Amino acid sequence: MRARPTVSIVAVLAAAACAGGVPPADVLQDLDRVEQGASARLWLDGAQIVGAAVPVDLREVPLAVRTTFDAIAPGGEVTFVGRETGPRGAGYRLEKRYVDGAAEHSCSVLVDAAGAVLERAHTVAVRDVPQHVLVSALRSGSSIDEAAIVSGPEHEEHWALIVSDRDGRRSVVHTALDGRELRRHRRIAARIDV
Repeated sequence: MRARPTVSIVAVLAAAACAGGVPPADVLQDLDRVEQGASARLWLDGAQIVGAAVPVDLREVPLAVRTTFDAIAPGGEVTFVGRETGPRGAGYRLEKRYVDGAAEHSCSVLVDAAGAVLERAHTVAVRDVPQHVLVSALRSGSSIDEAAIVSGPEHEEHWALIVSDRDGRRSVVHTALDGRELRRHRRIAARIDV
């Protein structure tokens, strides 16, 4: 059995501050308020934190943001609400899961504090993903666990596919709409001691 990696959040945030990544004070302040058992998220590019999402109570989310959430993702089961800072800017992320009979899908939306949509994504059945996108993603593993189409504020921008290899390692592969690989990241579980 593999040991889970432990991330020293203070060391990683200090490195991020030096490299110009996500402001460490903001992330540390939010991390200190996370409820027991809730999961924070960090996106790393080398030694730099390029994004962070810390769970918050939906009641803490500004009204303009909740209004946008309700308009874009009505109904469903909330699986994550968090304050996020990253390449698209700062805002609030909502993720929901929908079940329709045997079919299940999810959606994600990132909204700034004024209620403007920064990003939205929704899962697509693997059978409905273009073949050239699947071929590109499978260069990183042997099976595709999930596929989502990601849009910016105005239009669809890229695909994000979660791929597993034969050893169970998971990666998130981002491809352009034409199938070119844009970037790839390993997805791991980590423990954060604050």
